[in-house]
Amino acid sequence: MNYKEATDLELWQCCQNDDLSAYNELFSRYFARMFHVANAYVPDAMQAEELCMDQLFYLWVKRKEIRISESFSGYIFTSVRHRVISEMRKSLPEMNSLNELAEEQKMEPLADSTLIHSETDQAYREALSKLSPRRREVFLLSREENLSYPEIARKTNLSVNTVENYMVAALGCLRRDLREHLLSLFIPLLVLAG
Repeated sequence: MNYKEATDLELWQCCQNDDLSAYNELFSRYFARMFHVANAYVPDAMQAEELCMDQLFYLWVKRKEIRISESFSGYIFTSVRHRVISEMRKSLPEMNSLNELAEEQKMEPLADSTLIHSETDQAYREALSKLSPRRREVFLLSREENLSYPEIARKTNLSVNTVENYMVAALGCLRRDLREHLLSLFIPLLVLAG
């Protein structure tokens, strides 16, 4: 078989029959493009490369179980995006409410805690309003109605992958906007306390 002229699906069928040369051809065809996709989301080039290598290794290990019948490139790029999202999710800090944080730290409530709570709630609502309507809807269904991603996907007629992408984007926007607000709110308090 001439691996260079074979289609992706022909090579994949050979991979499923333990043909390492076919796998190497698929690797050489797709690694650079996979890396480009991963590196667009993961700024650390070594981490992006590692994610792609892991995904291609997974492909080889699970070659007997994975069924690809239509588009190998569609499968491989979707799988690398899922791996990137999964990795991004691991690095997102968990968000706690101010009340939970106060309980954990056994802090005395601030004299202005009602004002701070009100301003923080207003900043949260403003940050929510900056999201696109679809992202806001997905975020609210997840965080305020406690629906799972598959439940949100069914309710909104979106794919689970799209729901995941909307959540990652919404969380990133909210964290950025709220971080700026909280810094502007607490720095004057820290100066006054010091």
